[in-house]
Amino acid sequence: MTVLLECRDVSKVFKDAGEHVQVLKNLNFSIQRGEQVAILGSSGSGKSTLLHILGALDSPSQGHVSFLGEDIFALSAKQKARFRNQNLGFVYQFHHLLPEFSALENIAMPMLIAKKPKSVALESASQLLDKVGLAHRGSHRPAQLSGGERQRVAIARALVMQPDLVLADEPTGNLDEVTGEGIFSLIQELREQLNTAFVVVTHDKSLASRMDRTLVLQKGELQLS
Repeated sequence: MTVLLECRDVSKVFKDAGEHVQVLKNLNFSIQRGEQVAILGSSGSGKSTLLHILGALDSPSQGHVSFLGEDIFALSAKQKARFRNQNLGFVYQFHHLLPEFSALENIAMPMLIAKKPKSVALESASQLLDKVGLAHRGSHRPAQLSGGERQRVAIARALVMQPDLVLADEPTGNLDEVTGEGIFSLIQELREQLNTAFVVVTHDKSLASRMDRTLVLQKGELQLS
C-alpha cells in the first residue's frame, strides 16, 4: 500500500499565561491511501490540534508531516493553501456551510476557489449531491436543510476536488443516532468508490471500532488501540 501521510516526532507546545503546555508529544504514525483511521480521545486530549496540523492549518512545534513524501511545512503559505485545496477535504462537526449560498453552490465552492470553470464546478457538485442522496435539495440554503442534510452537503463539499485525504472532526457528534449511522455508511461508500483516505477525530468508541484502525490519544501521546 502507498503511504499517503506520515508524522514523525510531531509535538505541539502552547504558551498559556507564560507557561508552556505540551499538547502533543512525539507522535509517529502513517496513513495509507484509502485507509479509514479513527483518532479517539477524551475532550482536551489534543485530537483537534492534531487534525489541524495534519491539515496544514497549524504548525507543529517540532517534527515533520509529509504527504506523499513531501514535507508540507516546508511549503510557503500560498503553496500550503493550494495543497489544502487540491489534496485535502475537511468535514467539521458544525459543517461551516456558507449560509448565503445554496447546497449546490456550497459543494462547488472549492472548485470555484481553484478557478475551475463554473459549469464544471456545478456539474461536479451536482453529481456529488446525487451521491449523497440530496439531488432534490440542491437549490436549498443551509437554513432550509436538516442537520443530517447539512452534514451530507459538507461531506460532498469535502469530496468535490476528489482529494486523497478527508479530515473529519466529530462528523457525527452533533447528529442523532440514525442520522449519524447514515453519515458513517456514506463515508464508507464514498471511500470504496473514490479510494479516499479518511481520518476521523471522535470520542465515539462505537464509530471508532468500525474504522480500519484506531489511534488513541492520551495526554498528548498516541497509542494503538
